[in-house]
Amino acid sequence: MMEYFYNTQSQQFASVSVPKELLTGEDFSSLSPAAKMMYAVLLAKMTEAKKNSWIDDKNRVYILYPLRKLEKDINYSRHTIIDCMNELEEFGLISKLQEKGKPSRIYVKNFNRRCRFQLIG
Repeated sequence: MMEYFYNTQSQQFASVSVPKELLTGEDFSSLSPAAKMMYAVLLAKMTEAKKNSWIDDKNRVYILYPLRKLEKDINYSRHTIIDCMNELEEFGLISKLQEKGKPSRIYVKNFNRRCRFQLIG
């Protein structure tokens, strides 16, 4: 049986935020739920970019996230991860750059650029 959370225990877990627009926006309705979750995980990984200097010569932020680490972190099969990455790439939410002998750079793109309604301000 699962236990209740008490007082400050509710703050003990790291979390991944899924942008509401990704879940409810018409522009993203064709994305699979697994791909949406994968995109949220990749967005969360972006917080490490500055700390690790994951910025290319064009000032674009990228992440390094090997498949085996993704498998461990989100408990998706390798096949599901590859399918989700391909779906996200085809949709335009990520792009990958493979350099010989190095892990793939994953460029997580700004989903707001795809939306019909832009944030102003």
